[in-house]
Amino acid sequence: MFSRHSSSKSGYQMLQVMRFAVEEINNSTTLLPNVSLGYEIFDHCSNTKNLNSVLHFMSKNGSVKPKEKLNNYQPKVIALTGPYGSTRTMTIATDTMDLIPMVNYGAASYVLSNKLHYPSFVRTIPSNKDLIEMIIHIIQWFGWNWVAFLGSQDDYSLDGLKLFNKYINNTGICLAYQEGLSLNANYSQTLKKIDKLNINVIVIFALTPCASKMIKAAIANNIQDKVWIASNSWSMNQQIPREPGIEKIGTIIGITERLLSLPGFNEFIYKARGAMDAGHNVSAAGDVQSKSKTCNQVCDYCSLLTTEEIINENPTFSFAIYSAIYTIAHALHKVLQCDMNECSKNIKAKPYMLLGEIKKLDFRLSGRQVKYDDNYDPTISYAVVLWHTDVNPPQFEIVGRYDKLSEITFTIDSSLLPWHNNSVPFSNCSVECKAGYSRQPEGFHSCCFTCKKCPRNSYVDFSRDPYTCLPCAESEWSDEGSATCKTRSVVYPQFTEIPSIIVMVSAACLIILLIAVFCIFAYNYDTPVVKSAGGSMCFLMLTSLILSSISAFFFFGKPTFVFCLLRNAIFSFFFTVCISCLTVRSFQIVCVFKMAAQFPKVHSLWVKHNGQWLFIALVSSWISYHSFPFHSDGDR
Repeated sequence: MFSRHSSSKSGYQMLQVMRFAVEEINNSTTLLPNVSLGYEIFDHCSNTKNLNSVLHFMSKNGSVKPKEKLNNYQPKVIALTGPYGSTRTMTIATDTMDLIPMVNYGAASYVLSNKLHYPSFVRTIPSNKDLIEMIIHIIQWFGWNWVAFLGSQDDYSLDGLKLFNKYINNTGICLAYQEGLSLNANYSQTLKKIDKLNINVIVIFALTPCASKMIKAAIANNIQDKVWIASNSWSMNQQIPREPGIEKIGTIIGITERLLSLPGFNEFIYKARGAMDAGHNVSAAGDVQSKSKTCNQVCDYCSLLTTEEIINENPTFSFAIYSAIYTIAHALHKVLQCDMNECSKNIKAKPYMLLGEIKKLDFRLSGRQVKYDDNYDPTISYAVVLWHTDVNPPQFEIVGRYDKLSEITFTIDSSLLPWHNNSVPFSNCSVECKAGYSRQPEGFHSCCFTCKKCPRNSYVDFSRDPYTCLPCAESEWSDEGSATCKTRSVVYPQFTEIPSIIVMVSAACLIILLIAVFCIFAYNYDTPVVKSAGGSMCFLMLTSLILSSISAFFFFGKPTFVFCLLRNAIFSFFFTVCISCLTVRSFQIVCVFKMAAQFPKVHSLWVKHNGQWLFIALVSSWISYHSFPFHSDGDR
């Protein structure tokens, strides 16, 4: 938390929360009656020096015996809490394989949920998996799909980037730009690349130093009207919002654990600072110098911090630290079989016994449920905070929440977000297609496309496949550019409709005319004119035409079996007979006289056996059979 020449306000505040929780537990008469918690603080100066502290804590009488049986194993401490940060934690978590519970408040890497590699790791903050899922929920809430993801070069950020790439699959979100930045990277060049790609939503999943440099670079490069999504590592930072000009870069949305006040903490700090100020006058600087070699020194420089600075410091991890200490205390309460008055003095608590009880815990702490799943991860309860950087001092307003208990609950009050131009910023590669237009992929990303209107008798369903115009079913139809198909409606011409009346009147007139001609021909049957016109064949033709015309009256109204038979069968047969008569009559006029001269025998047979009537009968029967709508099997 501290080095000899610098101090961390957030680290010192975390230390005070831990001390406050221990003192509160020791003053409780019900949680651990007649038992007091003790602690030893190790201030890690680097990742490698973490190992010294772990070996020291795991030792028994100054030595470590890795293969000692769990029943006999009694290290110097029965539980660890901390350190802050995934990289530091992963360096030492594998060393606690002897099942010393490591109740962590500040390591979010999802890798640590692997109990095969980290069997005794417990954490009181959600993993990166849950944080990434919430970030995706925020992006989807506002309809964005063209985002950048920036991180620092550490396990926390690398884990977040890996999970983000994994969980945006099938969400419609495209990762337009990604980069892991070192503290010496060219932040200005990165921002120029993002601006060139027209990305308006930037996720900064990084530790505070990297996030601070990115925000400063955005201010210096006059980057404006972007949406910045801050991960929980810097979402409640107290220094970044005070950067001059930060209000111009856009809207900053942070994700943090649901903030809970710790009753009595402020009074504890005032009391502790009063005692520290009194003791500081008699402390020896030489003591600090002698302890600096082990990074376990008294914080001589913390006296420069005011009480208000400590109280107002980033509270993101306060409840996580508070619940970590209470987790150990509640597990110890179970192991020691404590009741309301005392704990058993005949039970010697072992680390593995605490670990077994931690998994079963389920208790309320400051109104929050504390319990762990099979991976020793806690219940999820996040808050979405909006940075108000245009006021002094800057303020953080809760505008949304995300809970993951039996089911996911996610809400954001969009009315509280002061967007530029009073509208949600646009951060999409392409404008969404209108209804009835399919997407045509353009480039590598699925979010980039052009729009094409669907042709007639097809439609596009965005919920099924926004890239394909699907054909309508046979019983359906659609206009050009449709999002749905319509059922074809069957319309029958009615007797009372004007077009129907016109057809029936015309058919009646034709029938009357044909009957009149029939009567005239019958009256003059023996005249040369009628005989030259065909004689009796004329009557067959006229009768066929009259009966064919009568079938027109059965084409109106809803068709029935009888109507279909009358209009189709009658018309097909009698009209075929009429055409056959015309055909054979034409043949007689053109060819018969020539046939008598050139083929006398054929002509003799034609006349003797009434060839014209045989021809009419055969042709009419054959054509009628093949055009008849009903066959012997009864199918229509």
